[in-house]
Amino acid sequence: MLFIIRFLFGYVVFTAKGSFPERFMNLTARYGISLWDIKKDDETFSASCMASEYKTLRKIVKKSFMKIKIKEKKGLPFILRKYRKRKGILVGVLSFFLIIYVLSLHIFTINVNGNIDISEDEIKQTLSELGVVPGILSKNVDSSLIENSIMSKFNNISWTSANVIGSHLDIEISEKVSPPDIVDEKPCNIVADCDGFVTRVEIYSGKREVNVGDAVVKGQLLVNGIVEDEFGNNSLPGANAKIFARTKRVITEEVPIQDFENVRTGKVKKVRKLKILAIEVPLSVGKCSKENYEQEVSTNTLKIFGKELPISIYKENWYQYKNEKVKKDKSQVIDLAEKKVVGQENKFDNVRIVSKEKNGKWVDNKYLLKVTYDCEEDIAQKDLIKTE
Repeated sequence: MLFIIRFLFGYVVFTAKGSFPERFMNLTARYGISLWDIKKDDETFSASCMASEYKTLRKIVKKSFMKIKIKEKKGLPFILRKYRKRKGILVGVLSFFLIIYVLSLHIFTINVNGNIDISEDEIKQTLSELGVVPGILSKNVDSSLIENSIMSKFNNISWTSANVIGSHLDIEISEKVSPPDIVDEKPCNIVADCDGFVTRVEIYSGKREVNVGDAVVKGQLLVNGIVEDEFGNNSLPGANAKIFARTKRVITEEVPIQDFENVRTGKVKKVRKLKILAIEVPLSVGKCSKENYEQEVSTNTLKIFGKELPISIYKENWYQYKNEKVKKDKSQVIDLAEKKVVGQENKFDNVRIVSKEKNGKWVDNKYLLKVTYDCEEDIAQKDLIKTE
């Protein structure tokens, strides 16, 4: 803060030379002149003082038989004096500080923290209905109104707070902890979800019907949910188990060597907008037909010292394309087929792939890729027991 004050009012760096430096220092203290960055070297020393106090300092020099010389002039007044003939630069600098001041009176960003089930977009939509959006004046933000509105709209929020910190609005919320759902499960059997060879059995309830090493087919009873006691009486505790088995899975992909694709012609139409707070200023003219064009959108937000300002450039690039028949290299076709297989493979849920075998061949200008997987997975599937 002290540095900012010195910069705004201006200060000078000077050197002093003479036989009585101690008397000079005593007089500066008596006249209330503040010196800093004092560096002494034999009969010469240098120091800094405010520009407004330098005239008084020259009077003290005569009384202490010292000679002083200005080494540097620093601060805003000297910068402005240097460019006083260049009014454009001066106006630009003043406009810059004016803009920074005006922007400091507004909310730039809205942060939502603590939300889990409620999305950030839902909270911001509620704020938008209250007129609280980026660009609003900080003094117009009613924290109590925001808190009450959020609490009344969302029943699963137990606590919320809204705080303005500089140019940011921070929304903190705490959601209620929902009680666990009570599941009313009806008694079931466990049957096989697919064919396979049983490798591991974990039974939590019910009667085992298969053993490790058994071959099973889809729909076969694995664990019986009806249990008979030693007296011959049946009960329905239901079955609950994990039955792991070695299974086979197959993925087949077909990719033609020639196919129709959207190919860009090289023609691009650009749309630019300057966004300041909630105001949009078009930077380009003309309309763009969306037919036979692909859109790419990006936004560049102005930042100062790592902080985002409510000033951004919105960019739209519209690329014209033609739907043309394209012939690919064989290597490209094979690569595309393998990528498609990997995409399908990534959809395997809770499946351990033990091994896989690829078989690819060309048929009528098409590449057929067949991949056979040897897997291990839980094949247990619940099947409701009919009690009627």
